[in-house]
Amino acid sequence: MIKAPESYSCIDCKNRSECFANLTEPELKLVSESKLNIKFNKGEIIRKQGSFVTSVLFLKEGFVKVYKEFDHSEQNSIINFNKPGDLIGLTDIFGESSVTFSVAALTDCQVCCINIRLFEKLLVENGKFAADVIKSINYQTSALFDYQLQSNHKQLHGRIAKAFLVLTDHVFMSNTFGVYLSRNDIAEFTNMSSMSVVRILKDFKEDQVIEDKNGYIKILNRDKLENISKLG
Repeated sequence: MIKAPESYSCIDCKNRSECFANLTEPELKLVSESKLNIKFNKGEIIRKQGSFVTSVLFLKEGFVKVYKEFDHSEQNSIINFNKPGDLIGLTDIFGESSVTFSVAALTDCQVCCINIRLFEKLLVENGKFAADVIKSINYQTSALFDYQLQSNHKQLHGRIAKAFLVLTDHVFMSNTFGVYLSRNDIAEFTNMSSMSVVRILKDFKEDQVIEDKNGYIKILNRDKLENISKLG
């Protein structure tokens, strides 16, 4: 982890989250002056569950996983994967004083850490900004509930098929996952064992549904994957 040079302003940033379009220029200047721009290497912990809430994270570059840790289990549960342009930690606003989920870098990342007290102040004072943030929280929550509820009612092949469709359509925006995903990552996202994941990926490869080279996944047959997800 290193602090990146503050070579740009939020006012000029082309990658900022859509909700920031509702901030005035003076408000964007306040965000620029308060944020920290930090680079994380692949595999580094960006935010640790149980630590004090100090900021909302804006993912400027790279991909991360958000996951829940459990005292009684060595296996975590991945809640979501985030892509550039996503805000992370919105559920911690006006909530508990400690972070509820951990965040780790899947690739080298660049993250803007926005002071949470300033973020809360902007929510109180700017109604349009607050409305867009609430919409973002609602979307994230609804998508999470939809994925978890559907996944819990599927057999194992269907769970992985559904997970791959979610990653294709909402995270990597491509039929090829340009990020290394370990068997354990897939297991923690689908609430399965790593052994089951290995077996099912082998089935998918033999049926030419996917190509799997060293953890990099490519969807070869979208129609078949959707059918497995639907019937599984």
